[in-house]
Amino acid sequence: MIKIFTQNDLIRYLYHETSEEETKEINKALLCDSMLQAQWKELNSSKKSVDAAHLQPSADVVLNILSYSRAMQKHR
Repeated sequence: MIKIFTQNDLIRYLYHETSEEETKEINKALLCDSMLQAQWKELNSSKKSVDAAHLQPSADVVLNILSYSRAMQKHR
């Protein structure tokens, strides 16, 4: 019998956070379940997009962090 996997299971699988047994079960389920395959492809595509984005904080955010850090140093 093949177990039903949730989106959370697939996310853990995507980030290699499943046990060896769970990984085997998910691999098996992905071979048999086209809906699960579609969900997996969508999650994997989203992860690749996020990984490819080179996000940087604005200069204002960096200055606020530095200002806060300096203020905390003075209070020690």
